[in-house]
Amino acid sequence: MNKFALWMTTVLLAVSAQAPASHAGDSINLTGPDPDMRTRVLRAIPPRDQPGQGNPEPVTPEGMDSAIDRRIRSLFEQAADPATQRVTVASAEKASVGYFADHFREIDRDESGSLDFAEVKTFFDARSPIARPTSTGIQMIR
Repeated sequence: MNKFALWMTTVLLAVSAQAPASHAGDSINLTGPDPDMRTRVLRAIPPRDQPGQGNPEPVTPEGMDSAIDRRIRSLFEQAADPATQRVTVASAEKASVGYFADHFREIDRDESGSLDFAEVKTFFDARSPIARPTSTGIQMIR
């Protein structure tokens, strides 16, 4: 036996002597490869020809702005009374759009007791983390 093999055997014996007694649940059973593995892996990868699976759009401020506007419009339409196309505190609560109900006084700038989409959009635009350019000119920073 060479020195390395003797040293390795000594280390393994020392480690196994200090290891706690194993339990039946601690063992690992080695078996052959799972025959269904390839099927499961292929099922997890969507086909390329499905709609929406192509190359995603790059994230841009304009794209984010558009997505946020669509979301605001969706929430507004969910909370709006179909007859008047305006949101009241009651209609916001009924539609489970609590943010509109919680911030109703702040959103209702004209104090009419109901919200139109322009008021809602103005409220959210003022709080947007996306900086909106004030002009198309060049900004000089000194």
